[in-house]
Amino acid sequence: MTRLLAAQARIAATTRIAVPGVLAMAVFLLLTGLAPAVLFGHHQNPHTVLEGGATVAAVTAMLLGALQTAGDLQNGMTRAVLLVEPRRLRLLGAQLLVSLALGAGVGAAAALLADSTQAVLGRPGLPATSIAAVGLGTGVAASLCRVLGAAAGVLFRNAALAACVIVLWSYVAEPFISTLSYSVYIYLPGGARESLVGHVSAHHYIPPPLAGGLILAGYALAAALAAALTFTRRDLA
Repeated sequence: MTRLLAAQARIAATTRIAVPGVLAMAVFLLLTGLAPAVLFGHHQNPHTVLEGGATVAAVTAMLLGALQTAGDLQNGMTRAVLLVEPRRLRLLGAQLLVSLALGAGVGAAAALLADSTQAVLGRPGLPATSIAAVGLGTGVAASLCRVLGAAAGVLFRNAALAACVIVLWSYVAEPFISTLSYSVYIYLPGGARESLVGHVSAHHYIPPPLAGGLILAGYALAAALAAALTFTRRDLA
């Protein structure tokens, strides 16, 4: 299993989209964290900046996970690995475990960048415990979201389709649902992510971070089980 995990980590790290995806996330976080203050003199609430970083990290992690697994299915990499390790569940488990670890790395990088933009502006504004809590929540959210994305890639088997579904769900469907019923939205992956980073609202109930983490973990587990059923029964030819 150790060799399989190492092989999957190398495959994920050398995927063409991996480095550009993380760099694009970093540039976006730096621009959104610094540009309003530098260009317009508008200083954002530090917690809002950190929450925004968590959102970008979660979506980036989902996209990278989906593009990885769907891409491997499309380009034949999965079939090649199965020649060496024919147990499909073992291979899928390794992919999801690697996704969990890489997602945590994406979340940690996003939290560090978002916090750094505020430090550069001389506006830390939050106690260290709050920054650490948001950073931890961002890492957990991104790791679980990467598992969701990896499972989605297995389910859809098409990288472009999986990416479109993730973007539309994250930036269109969930925000629309939140405007209709926030009490429903808080139990969706986006709402669970907000709970994990300690989002505060004067108008809506937000579950505690632990509850948000359990909700998001439930979605990740359900997606992993669906991917396992699909992966073991589907013809890869």
